[in-house]
Amino acid sequence: MSPLAQLIRDHSTELIAQPVPLEEKLPDLTSVRCLAFDIYGTLVVSGSGDIGLASATHRDSALKELLREYQYDPPEENLVQFFHELITEDHARNREQGTEFPEVDIREIWQRFFEQLKITPPDLEEFAVRYELKTNPVWPMTGLKEILDFAHEKQFTLAIVSNAQFCTPLMFEAFLGKSLEELGFPPELSFYSYQHRQAKPGIFLYQQLANALVKKNITPAETLFIGNDALNDVHPAAELGFKTALFAGSQRSLRLRENLDQLHPADAVITSLSSLKKLFPSVTNH
Repeated sequence: MSPLAQLIRDHSTELIAQPVPLEEKLPDLTSVRCLAFDIYGTLVVSGSGDIGLASATHRDSALKELLREYQYDPPEENLVQFFHELITEDHARNREQGTEFPEVDIREIWQRFFEQLKITPPDLEEFAVRYELKTNPVWPMTGLKEILDFAHEKQFTLAIVSNAQFCTPLMFEAFLGKSLEELGFPPELSFYSYQHRQAKPGIFLYQQLANALVKKNITPAETLFIGNDALNDVHPAAELGFKTALFAGSQRSLRLRENLDQLHPADAVITSLSSLKKLFPSVTNH
């Protein structure tokens, strides 16, 4: 296990997802050949609901506590506000260049953070992981291994589209002892926002997945995208013709977006990962 994955494992404790009492919608999707997943709130329980969404006060306290653990003497000012100003500046630059939903590589933001505070930076990847663990603890979603075993047994192609950072894939090595590739997610079908500097709810990452699936002779109509957010996951995937499943397995993470009009409805609604199996009553293998 890599040192960063071990760090995640050593500093993580069990989180219990509380399902939402929604009625499941379970159409027969036997024609689906590829299962594509969001990560935060879908494959893993997220303590703050999504990457980077803990309260500002908690984040600032956590950051100053972490700096002290590294033997720094943090200033009294709101460091998280300063940190997020750096992200906002990066987003603004990318929007000026035409990116509607920009994303950062958080390692670059931490580098600027320490440079502007005139502090010699620590190991940035380790620091970033430790900060994320303090502000957004994670744990495997109930049924994760079961549904991956099912997908392997039925020979589904697996894919990922996630708002994520460099440390996100390490969670699977930490919790399941295998990389995402070893778990059946090929790198050419895994799309993370930090790598492309574009985030959901934009359609860019979904378009990249659609393009990559062409090489495997799989169409969007033969692909089911599973995610916990009606805006970030269901709507843009449906825009490109993917089948969609809204995952309501965690009260923390479910985003119904009921205040937004004209979102595409999900083809399926499930309240547990294991319910995915009910969508394929006739599947033998692919």
